[in-house]
Amino acid sequence: NAEIDLFKNSRESILWRRNASVPQSTGMTLPAENIGKVDNSGWEFNVGWQDKIGEVGYRVSVNGGYAKNKIVFWDEAPGAPEWQQSTGRAINAGLYYIYDGVFKEQAAIDAEPLDYSAIKGDLRPGDMRYLDYNKDGKITSDDRVRRNKNTDPTFQGGINLGLTYKNFDLSILFQGATGGELRVGTDESGAIGNYLLDFYENRWTVDNPSDKYPRITDRSDQYYSNNNTYWLRSTNYIRLKNVELGYNLPQDILDKIKMNNVRIYLSGLNLLTWSKVKVYDPESTNQLGQYYPQARLVNAGVMVSF
Repeated sequence: NAEIDLFKNSRESILWRRNASVPQSTGMTLPAENIGKVDNSGWEFNVGWQDKIGEVGYRVSVNGGYAKNKIVFWDEAPGAPEWQQSTGRAINAGLYYIYDGVFKEQAAIDAEPLDYSAIKGDLRPGDMRYLDYNKDGKITSDDRVRRNKNTDPTFQGGINLGLTYKNFDLSILFQGATGGELRVGTDESGAIGNYLLDFYENRWTVDNPSDKYPRITDRSDQYYSNNNTYWLRSTNYIRLKNVELGYNLPQDILDKIKMNNVRIYLSGLNLLTWSKVKVYDPESTNQLGQYYPQARLVNAGVMVSF
């Protein structure tokens, strides 16, 4: 059996305030208006097959869905560079400096032709490098670039597998997602908090200088707390969500013990996850890690019916 459903260019109107084109110096608090327009497009499917070979029965089903939105119109500040505009991109897409490595040593700073004075005082070994996106010879807020992704994956899907043989049955569920990204970090690192272990272990130090991983710094350093793509992590993942192995007692045994059915099973939940996000659960949408991770569970039990 197969089911495929397509939808494309479903346009929605949303309420939005003119809070970008109207200067805050006016002192006005404007009401929301029906001015926002967003296009949604995508598709979903479910394909399955089941059959039997001798005493072995099997079933396979694959399902998935793709959905993406695009802002057609909402209020934006006039004069913003095209690469910073949110119109034409996904809702809640962030604005980031493009990370371009690390100043490994003082010689790299001395040879740097770009002017960082607009966002940083004196550069130090271990500091981040940014890409001069508009190629004006200096790093300023104009070098930030609007992404076309947010924390929501554009595709989510799963694979269901099942086997039966005599009185045994096995079911396996894989799930996964792709197309999202998450800014990973903590706002309390340094003087009042801890660092993520991943950032602490992979850091620039005097004894172990790196041109890939920056030094750690205090939360008050705005150069580091500025949004840049170093902190972004793809939330693509594949997860072995569920595995269950069961055994039903034969009928002759059930007749002797005066029961209708006895099933013994062993199951596992969230057993394995493949993802580039090593510090958080890839399904989390909280960039500070304030999210209780999904637990790995193993259960064993007996189901009895009289």
